[in-house]
Amino acid sequence: MKFEEWISAKSTEEAEEYRRRFKMAISNSIRRKILALLDESEKSLDELKRELKTDEKLLRFHLDILEKASCISVEDKISLTDEGRVLAEIVKKKTKF
Repeated sequence: MKFEEWISAKSTEEAEEYRRRFKMAISNSIRRKILALLDESEKSLDELKRELKTDEKLLRFHLDILEKASCISVEDKISLTDEGRVLAEIVKKKTKF
């Protein structure tokens, strides 16, 4: 799901699904922190676990949601997509991390 797909959705239902995914991505404080941390630089899973002081199972749950919302890319390291950068900027403006 990309912003371009969202704004060019063929129906209001399709647009609503995109909006729901983006909203879900930033509706949780851990996911907002992940976005803010990844906006600084890409990170490994271990780096995120250490910086967030959380266990791997919980972290993977939140990363999965962010990945399904097209906010992050998970390869050797975890990095923000273009959509994730936009959401990270919104998060950083609204909160103090």
